[in-house]
Amino acid sequence: MRSSCLLRAALTLAIAACAAGCATQPPTAASAPPVPGRCGGEPIFAAGADRATLWVRNSSEFRAASETIYRAALEALAAGLADPTWTAEPSQAGASLALPPAVVMDVDETVLDNAEPQAEMLLKGLCFEEFPKAWDDWLAKRSAPAVPGASEFIRAARLMSDSSGRQVRIFFITNRECAPRDGNPAACPQHDDTRANLESLGFGSPTLADDLMLRGERPEWDGEKLARRAQIANGYRIVLNVGDDLADFLPGVRRASVAERDAARCARAAWWGRQWFLLPNPMYGSWLVALGDDLDAALADPPSILQDCPRG
Repeated sequence: MRSSCLLRAALTLAIAACAAGCATQPPTAASAPPVPGRCGGEPIFAAGADRATLWVRNSSEFRAASETIYRAALEALAAGLADPTWTAEPSQAGASLALPPAVVMDVDETVLDNAEPQAEMLLKGLCFEEFPKAWDDWLAKRSAPAVPGASEFIRAARLMSDSSGRQVRIFFITNRECAPRDGNPAACPQHDDTRANLESLGFGSPTLADDLMLRGERPEWDGEKLARRAQIANGYRIVLNVGDDLADFLPGVRRASVAERDAARCARAAWWGRQWFLLPNPMYGSWLVALGDDLDAALADPPSILQDCPRG
């Protein structure tokens, strides 16, 4: 089922707050029979969203994969702390490599698990115009659980130090977006919600308010995360970057084609599983945006990703 331009535009605003890298949205196609009388017969989520959500919520495979990635990330962090030339930020070099160590993490589907509201929206047959409020209501609950493996990684990482005895600082860069909320005078209630949620899971720190960086908190903090990483890189050597979307690592891939995204992936082939660790997220992301509105056509076409990255 093909989606309209209006729907994609609205989803750009809505899912931007929701993704691991965020600022991404699923094209729409019927994933289940729509609730009668709602949304003009067209639900918000793409075909297969129900199965993807079930996989994240119910499968042991998802938990095993996530925990495996986080264990590997912790081993890589130890290696990076021992290597003074190691950085996870391509723009970082020279004197900046002598800075104190830091880890950059996305939030949604990397640290916090939002499969619960996704399931509720699927069951309800949520209309696209209802999404922003439904998502903001979920944030206000401050009750997202941790992604498997994230708790152990964060706690262990904060106890690790570089060769100069400086402990790792963890920064959370999220595209949850600052927006006004009725009855709440805070400039960015979503920052308060996210911070409280992280603290409830034991992820608090004396500097957490500054370590949490939302989209729109500053004019230059748009959907691209590069500006926020650059600010961190001014004071810290970024040893590791952990996310669930290609856009958490690479700029300019949110609206790129499948082939362009894969070429960008290959250009940094040596970084994956070393400085960069990507969690599985089959529910939504910039990968789905790249497929376009017609998912049937995308399914019928041969894949345009590379089987092997070019060498040399």
